[in-house]
Amino acid sequence: MTIRVPFSYQTAASGLAIPDEHSIVWYRRDIEVDPSALKDQRAILHFEGVDYKASVFVDGRFQGEHQGGYARFSLDITDALLRSNGKSSLTVRCEDRKEATQPRGKQTWLKEPFGCWYKETNGIWKPVWMELVPEIRLDSVKITPCLDDYFVEFEVVMNQLPDNGDVRIEISYQGTALSETTFHIHRRITNVKIDLNNDLDGFRVHYWTPNNPNLYDVRFVYLQDGIETDVVESYFGFRSLRAVENCLLLNLNPIYLKMVLHQGYYRESGLTAPSYEALERDVKLAKQLGFNGIRMHQKIEDERFYSICDRLGMIVWCEMPSPYEFKNETVHNLISEWDAVVRQLYNHPSICAWVPINESWGIPRVTTDPTNQNLSLALYHLTKAYDRYRPVISNDGWEHTLSDIVTLHNYAQSGEELHHFYDDLEILNNWHKVDYSQTRLTFSDGFAYEGQPVIVSEFVGTSFQNGKDKGWGYGSEARSEKDYLARFESLIKAIRSNDGVCGYCITQLSDVEAEINGLVDFDRNEKADLKEIERIIKEN
Repeated sequence: MTIRVPFSYQTAASGLAIPDEHSIVWYRRDIEVDPSALKDQRAILHFEGVDYKASVFVDGRFQGEHQGGYARFSLDITDALLRSNGKSSLTVRCEDRKEATQPRGKQTWLKEPFGCWYKETNGIWKPVWMELVPEIRLDSVKITPCLDDYFVEFEVVMNQLPDNGDVRIEISYQGTALSETTFHIHRRITNVKIDLNNDLDGFRVHYWTPNNPNLYDVRFVYLQDGIETDVVESYFGFRSLRAVENCLLLNLNPIYLKMVLHQGYYRESGLTAPSYEALERDVKLAKQLGFNGIRMHQKIEDERFYSICDRLGMIVWCEMPSPYEFKNETVHNLISEWDAVVRQLYNHPSICAWVPINESWGIPRVTTDPTNQNLSLALYHLTKAYDRYRPVISNDGWEHTLSDIVTLHNYAQSGEELHHFYDDLEILNNWHKVDYSQTRLTFSDGFAYEGQPVIVSEFVGTSFQNGKDKGWGYGSEARSEKDYLARFESLIKAIRSNDGVCGYCITQLSDVEAEINGLVDFDRNEKADLKEIERIIKEN
């Protein structure tokens, strides 16, 4: 049978729509590469996402394997292609079992979907591509803009140490050259800081913000014996989101985060966006409604999504898909894949916060168990070791350990009830003062509120059916569009009336499978007057 990649076999978009469970699936296709093209070149095969364990073969010869459903991995298959004289068979074996110790996100681990856990995604579900690259080349570059001194730091990594190589870094802004720096490669990994102070338009630098997503273009050129042999083009943005006492500062200016939770599911294609345009349409919809941020929930999206957010000006919270029980395997699986995700996505200016754990999923005894707490702390400190600038939320929603932002989830369905929860933020020190109307503690044992910014990172979620889909949401279902909009406005106003809260995240952008609590339906059609939703968000 033929499958359309990168859609999982469960989806209609794959051309198969097979409902049966298959823990092991195989892919095979013929590829053809002119052997002369491989002279002094290497063929690198990239997989953006394969769920969960992938083993890759060329003409039956094992090339490598990777475990983890959400991070990209790459394999050099040059030698195998050369053996075949240009025509080869590429085979991929994918294994994905219903293990609650692996990061699953919103994929069910039971026989059928339930609650807010949806159909499974097995096998290749993100783009696959191959490229030819020089034998000696730029392997990666970590880009860190530093707002404290208007410098930008590059950690340049070569795939090997060359005998006589140089790297040139060219930086421009909207077509105007700003800087050009060349340095000799003495080590495989080299750090370079470049001063970007300038007198363009009276500004020292051009900041990236949701209203003005200014991006600098950067060109990396590798020169072997003075000759250009490898060129990589990219971009970066000058921005910093800092948690300072009970305030969030974007580029040292206070910002109120108005975010929407987004799960990135589609009716015909499941976890995979049907097209680039679909990714862009979702971001534009969130922007149109007045949101300045997206909490990408329980999913590491196709990397083109983050590039769209970079370009359009949309703050993103990057959240790791969760496992659902605590075992030794959980620790290994979660840490190893989160490590890869942070390194892969680090350069995107739109990503302004990291969320390694959500609602104690995978660490169910974190409230009192030191071992569960240590995993939360390990992920916090691991993230900080890679990225000293972005805030890290240790356990989004409740039962925090160390956390740069305190986040709360609350699905009260009236403004009055919601305001009751947060009229006194002393409740955050809730080992000493407990509100028994709350179901979860804000902090785990041994940790307490220390004045961090507070964000209600899940609320609203109102059930509203206005189309063919039936399902559930939070609270009693809205009886009409008028009822829905009135409830929506009362909840927004209740949060905005609390000066101690510096942002929110609304559940959610679209309906998903059995959840009908989206601002639009599963196909992104209007459920309630979007102009009214836009007015409420922008006026409050």
